Amino acid sequence: MSASTTATSGSTRLGKVSANTANESEIAAALKAADVSNPERWAKEVVEYRPYAADDSNLTSLRQNLAKYNPGEETINKIVSVLTP
Repeated sequence: MSASTTATSGSTRLGKVSANTANESEIAAALKAADVSNPERWAKEVVEYRPYAADDSNLTSLRQNLAKYNPGEETINKIVSVLTP
C-alpha cells in the first residue's frame, strides 16, 4: 500500500514521458499520476496516433485527434501535460 501511496504522492516528480517512444503502460501510468480519468483508454489513443513531430512541444496533432472524442479541454490539457513528443 505504501508503494502506491508513494507513486501517487510523487506524481509531480515522475516527469514527462515520450508520446513517441513510451509504451502504452508507461503512458497510462503517467496519465493516472496526472489524475486523468480512464488513463488506459487515453494511453491507447496516444499510441494509436503516433508518430508526433519532434518539434511540436504542444502536441498539436495529438490534441486535434483527442478532440474527436470530446473529452473536454481540461482532460486534453492533463493528457498533454505529462507528454513530450
